[in-house]
Amino acid sequence: MDAGEWLREAHGRLRASGVPHPGRDALLLLAQALQSDKAEVLAHPERAIPPSSLALLQSLLSRRESREPLQYIRGFHEFWGLKVRVGPGCLIPRPETEHLVESALRLLQERTAPRIVEAGTGSGAVLLALSVERPDAAFIGLEREREALAWSRANLSGRPNVCLVQGDFLRPPFAGGLDLVLSNPPYVTDPEWDDLPPEVRRFEPPQALRCGPDPLSPYRALAGWSARALRPGGHLLCEIGAAQARRVRALRSLHGDLIWKFSLRDLAGRVRVCAWERS
Repeated sequence: MDAGEWLREAHGRLRASGVPHPGRDALLLLAQALQSDKAEVLAHPERAIPPSSLALLQSLLSRRESREPLQYIRGFHEFWGLKVRVGPGCLIPRPETEHLVESALRLLQERTAPRIVEAGTGSGAVLLALSVERPDAAFIGLEREREALAWSRANLSGRPNVCLVQGDFLRPPFAGGLDLVLSNPPYVTDPEWDDLPPEVRRFEPPQALRCGPDPLSPYRALAGWSARALRPGGHLLCEIGAAQARRVRALRSLHGDLIWKFSLRDLAGRVRVCAWERS
């Protein structure tokens, strides 16, 4: 079988399984199996696929037919121009979370050697991006789940300015002196969860996504301990979802010692990031 034949067959199977982008996914799987890039695969549809690669492709294709996320199958995802390892047990970094990185860099512009904590590190993508951009800063990543912590350790093992701690972000072991606390907490409501695609509902860790009946509860918890852990003038920075954006007035007054700083919208006009300053 040559590359063109396999792509046509894979496209049909993925489309029949309801995969949203069957052609793109088939091409990426073939490029990975052949240890090539997309352009080369497309330029040579007549290229014969070795039997060993066909066996691997069958396995990869079956996984994608089951709606396992393409990022898990490939073993990585690009975030902030960096390759981040991902797999079962960790949340796949979303493009909108890059707004969290942008906002953090904005708040840290005039700080020298800042101390930063991320609550709920997950894959470690945010800390990886920030540690590359701010090598002078000291970072602590707090993650409760053992599987997610293993992924963040894999992604951050070469970053000397990052320390990872296993613990619950609702009860963190920080007393004070921080310049920035940032988090992408669980913010998906139950009705929103039911509408998510199988790739998310069946495979990604629900504890990293679902916020429970009160969509503001993770933010209140973050505000409570951040008010104690931040130095005056420090900031709390959070990503939010649609349910929280509808409650911006409540978000503005999360804690008496935290003053509303700003919110940031994405390209679709949705509020994605909120910031507060420690008084």
